[in-house]
Amino acid sequence: MITSKEEYLAGFYAIFNEIEKRKEHKQLAVYLNDQLNHFERLLEKISEERFWQVFPELLGIDARMSLVAELIRLADFSEEEIIRIAESDYATYFKELCGYDLSMETKHSIIFNVS
Repeated sequence: MITSKEEYLAGFYAIFNEIEKRKEHKQLAVYLNDQLNHFERLLEKISEERFWQVFPELLGIDARMSLVAELIRLADFSEEEIIRIAESDYATYFKELCGYDLSMETKHSIIFNVS
């Protein structure tokens, strides 16, 4: 269970620090650092008034980082392919994670409001 921002980010940093050690994954390391920096900037913008604009963006970054974390474990993908997949599939990541196929209508939930 994640109970703080630090714990949440530490989980991704642990995975992604391994990537930075590999010289062949420079582009992926830059992509992930950009995502993490954007995530932290968005967290600073959360307020009651801005929640509904910021939260879908946070979900989108979380989905991108989760996809990258899953795909880097597979040797079948280049870093360009991993980034392309993360960018094209992040919006439906939670839908698929929850067992929906892409043609199904989801239940009314904030988790499916990704941008």
